[in-house]
Order: sequence, then structure tokens, then C-alpha cells
Amino acid sequence: MHLGIDIGTSYTKIAGLLEEKWVDISPEEMLIPTAAAYLPSTGQLYFGNLALRLDEPEIEKVFFFKLDLKRYVDFQLGPYKLREVVEEFLSFLNIQYIKVKVPHIKSMALSVPNYFGLKSRQIMLDAARKVFGLADIYLVPEPLAALIAYNTINTMQPLDGTILSIDIGGGTTDFSFLDAASDMQELILESQFQIGYDAFSGSELDHGIIRNIFIPLYQMQTGQSIPEKFITGKSLLPPDRQLYNFWLAEAEKLKLEISRNGYAAWHLSDFYQGGSISSYINQNLFLEYLEPVYQRLQVYCQSFLRDRAALLGLAADNRWHIDYILLQGGGSLAPGVNKIINECFPDIQVILSDSPDLVARGLCCWNAHYVDRYTSLKTIYPFDFYREIYEGLDDQTKLVKIPFDTANLELDILGRYKIFTFSPASNGDLTPENELSLKIYEVAQGEAIITQERFLGMEPVLELIWPGKDIPADTNVYLNMYECRLETDTQAASLTWPEKTIPIFRDLLSRQLESLNLIENYKHINPDLIRDFATHLEKQKHNTRTPYTNHTQTVLYKLLCLLQILDSK
Repeated sequence: MHLGIDIGTSYTKIAGLLEEKWVDISPEEMLIPTAAAYLPSTGQLYFGNLALRLDEPEIEKVFFFKLDLKRYVDFQLGPYKLREVVEEFLSFLNIQYIKVKVPHIKSMALSVPNYFGLKSRQIMLDAARKVFGLADIYLVPEPLAALIAYNTINTMQPLDGTILSIDIGGGTTDFSFLDAASDMQELILESQFQIGYDAFSGSELDHGIIRNIFIPLYQMQTGQSIPEKFITGKSLLPPDRQLYNFWLAEAEKLKLEISRNGYAAWHLSDFYQGGSISSYINQNLFLEYLEPVYQRLQVYCQSFLRDRAALLGLAADNRWHIDYILLQGGGSLAPGVNKIINECFPDIQVILSDSPDLVARGLCCWNAHYVDRYTSLKTIYPFDFYREIYEGLDDQTKLVKIPFDTANLELDILGRYKIFTFSPASNGDLTPENELSLKIYEVAQGEAIITQERFLGMEPVLELIWPGKDIPADTNVYLNMYECRLETDTQAASLTWPEKTIPIFRDLLSRQLESLNLIENYKHINPDLIRDFATHLEKQKHNTRTPYTNHTQTVLYKLLCLLQILDSK
């Protein structure tokens, strides 16, 4: 079986593909909360619904620990480091859900947001390998997995062209621009970014229901007030948090009922300190109460999102240059969301996916799609790399940006790319201890001014030290997308995947050869010109540099051929 695990901010979904048939491992009615709890009395971690239900005075809970992979990899829950929390969570999924239904796993893919850095990805990859003991484990960007799943399910009408994927999850909303060309069997993730959990998401709608509907209704029907901490949902003690979680569950039920029926009636006994609330609400009134929350989504789409699209050439003069919008995630089914997206993107077809495990399904068929159907699955990597250099004169270190533009290059997500050559024995590299140090840091592309203080306490993504007597020759440093790490030639020698380093412009020469095959039999082109063009390209086959040299001459040959074709008419 091919297994897919989509670790969402609020909920985790699992899907399996066995003999071209989907296997329900975590059905919709069995949502797995991405929540963890540490109980000091037992010294153990608990996950999922049990973690939400546990209620003891000293218990520690986290509800969106996936966000800590992006923001705070030094996070701890009790004595457990984040790496251990992720490992224990995957072990919990394996024991509670996967082993029960899956006798044998052939391959596995896990979802990863494209804005996760190398450290975050390594934590997920290492944990999965340790828990499941598989060789074939892959990290796949969420938007690519969603689009692969949609096109697999809708084989007669796959999405082609420029696609905006809007994934409204329980905790965050992700926006991604993708290019899909089924005839060329190519998918490219151009950009992905996120609205935070406190801006717009399914969870924020639930908080809005509590703030704008439940609490005002309680105060009106009972005449009693509720402390400010319940209104903000912050700084709650464990007993208060347990009550607030009950409110969140009821808010989600209300939201889903209105989405299904257009109205909802409810009665909550013992809502707060023995007081109850009951009422009836239709969809129009619901949207009116939650207008401040919905407005954040609308403003974001019409301002920041449009600006990002303009930078990619996908918006100009108050028009969007997008072919489709793929709207997905549990929060996308909330009342009014589809209407807002349609209003923000007039004249663009909005496709609402009702599959609750779309990303997980795309992860399942990842292997088959990559090997058998798609010649190219690429992504940008929105991070910059900085190298620390020691300056002997000032006895200080400084940071120098490595000029490898990962934010704009389309990289194969299983590829390996040379980012720079480390030339040793220069005065700027030797430390006072006469050692050679190579230390590289990673920073999200587009961050504010980079200073030395920015890196204080930050763990490098690559750190190597050689004694003075063992200083090596020039060393190449590579970005290994599959292994989610930076590595040198020596470190990569023991790896079996990928077998070859992929050049950045790997398709240039092959495409020129295709052009030659297309025009060489055209009767109006001078045969000598064709022969010279073929000789020129033949020489490039033996050139390992990328992009290959004399590309200007290649363009000249093609222009001459074109002029002869035009002249013949």
C-alpha cells in the first residue's frame, strides 16, 4: 500500500492507495486533532482526542504544534523536544490507525508546507523514517499533492494552466500559485504563503462564533457577564481551557449545520456556571455576526494577495491572470466562504473540493505520478543561505549571502543542486585556533535587514570544521531537496538517491535538439545551415557546464532558420 499522511495545523488526515483503490484509514467522522498534551503525573505524551479530553491541574497542552516547526523549532512540551513530539505523534498514528488497517506499507509521503525550512523538514523526515522504517519516504509540498489528487480523481477534466490553490484549514489558510501543463506532464509550485491562525481559518471562525454569538447571547439571556479571558481565549488555566474547548466543539457543530441546512437551532445547557443558552440563527444573520472575521479574508485577497500575484505577472490593471481557483480544506465549506472567493475573483472558475482528505490522497499516488506520469514536479524554495566568515583583522565574524536564488529557481523536489564552491585556506576562513570553519544559516526569503544579531542562538543548517593540517581542497556544497539538507561531496557519497545531481537548466540542450529535429527536414532551409546547427549542438553534449556555453550562437542558428522559413512564404 502507498500511504499518505497530511499533518494539518488542526487535524491530521491519513489515506491509503491499494491496487488503485482508496482505503479509508481516518474517515471524515474520525478527524484526528493535531493536538498534544504532557501529563506530569505520568511523564507521558498524549495525542488526538484524548489529549483534548484530559483535564488535570498541571497538564500542558499544545493545539497547533505544527506551527512550531515553522516558527520555533526549539519548542518543548514538558521534557520532550519538538523532534520527539513529532516522532511520538507519528508513532501514535501508526499504532492507533495505520497498523489496524494496513498490513504492509510500500511507500509513504507526508505533506509539508513549502515555507518550512530545512530544519523543520528534517525533523519530519527523520521522525517518519525512525517510526516506519521505510526507505521510500517523501516530503511533498501540500499544494502539489492537492492538485495531483484533484487531477487523479477528475481524469477527464484535469486542471491546466495557472491555478490558485486556497487551502482553508482549521488553523491557517494557505495560498499557492501553481502552473500545470498536462501535455508536458509538468507541475510547478511558484509561490506559497499563509494567513496566520489568528487571522482567518476554520478555527478563527469558531472563535468568532464564541465571541460574537455565544457570549453575547449568554449575557443577554442570563444577565451575567463572562470574564475577559474567555472572550479572548488566551491565558486560560486548564479547567478554563477545558470549558473553552467544549465551546469550540459546539461552535464547529453550529458552523457545519448552517453550512448544510442554511440555518441552525441549538440549546447548550450549563454553558457557563450553570447558565444555559438557546437560539435559532439563519445563514444571513450568521454572516452578519461574523463579518469582521470574513472581512479579513476579503481584504487579504484584494490587497496582499493581489500584490504577490502582480510580482509573478498574474495580476495587472485590476485583472487576475489565473485560469482556475482550487478551493479546499475544511474551512472552505464554512458558510459564505465560497461566495467571498467568487466575489474577490470575478470571471475565474472557482472549483470547491468536497474531499476532506484531498492532500492525503495526492500523497498516496505521489510515487505513481512522479515515476509514471509526470516528467517534472518542481517548486521554488523561498529561503536564502548565509555563510559565516571569520575576519582575522577585527577578530569578528560576518555573514555573507550565498548568491544562489532558491526563491525564483524552479527546483525538482527530489533533486540535488550545487549552490556554491567552498574555497579553503583563505584568511577569511581560518579561526584563531587555526581551524577551517564552514557554517551556513538559512533565512526565509524577503525577511527584513539581516544582521549578526538575527542569527544569535540560531542553529546552522550546515556546520563543518577541519583542523589546520586537514584542510581539504575546494569543496562543493549542494542543496539536496530529497534529503532536506545541505551537504558536501563527501557527505553525499553514501546516498543512493538521487543518483545524479540535477543541473538547474537541465532541459535547455534537450529542447534545442527537439527544435533541430523539428526543422531539419524543412525543404526551404539551407542544408548547410542545418548541418552547422547540428554540429554546434553536438559539441554541447560533451560540455558539463550549466547553462551550456555559446547559447547566444544557438539562438542565432534558430533565428536564421526562422528567417529562411519566413522568406520562403
